[in-house]
Amino acid sequence: MPQQIKRLIIAFASIFVLFLIMQQVLKPDSFGEIGHYRSKSIQENKMRVLHYAGSESCIKCHEEIHLEKSSGFHATLKCEVCHGPSMKHVQYADQFEGGELPDSLILNKPGEREDCLICHQSHAARTKIVFDSIDNSVIKQIDNLKHNPVNKKTKEALKCIDCHYPHQP
Repeated sequence: MPQQIKRLIIAFASIFVLFLIMQQVLKPDSFGEIGHYRSKSIQENKMRVLHYAGSESCIKCHEEIHLEKSSGFHATLKCEVCHGPSMKHVQYADQFEGGELPDSLILNKPGEREDCLICHQSHAARTKIVFDSIDNSVIKQIDNLKHNPVNKKTKEALKCIDCHYPHQP
């Protein structure tokens, strides 16, 4: 066998052995106890502070809005996509039932054009819409510069919600 082949075999074998050693050294102790996962990370993840409560928690107090939204184009959109994280709002809302919530617990009420344009701004990387999608699979896009209605009296640009109700656009 030629000398260079012997050197290549020794080099590859050394790298392979080094890989096996490093794999054992770097692998966490709890890895593999419950499948291909580090089981001690479950406790770490349980200690993380939650920020999102999920739309199900919104429905408890805002069922009428959920029913209204469920038949519109935003039916599959979760509440927190537009209104932001709601965990604190949900946790403390019961204490203020019937009263005014403090500002720190009031969720975002998007109404500016920028809020809607996060999803609806026409963008070259997004699929062009040729028809109004009935199954909500295609997001209607607008060119913000072309679709920029103005209030005839005040000459100020209108907000999207002045013409489009967000829960049923």
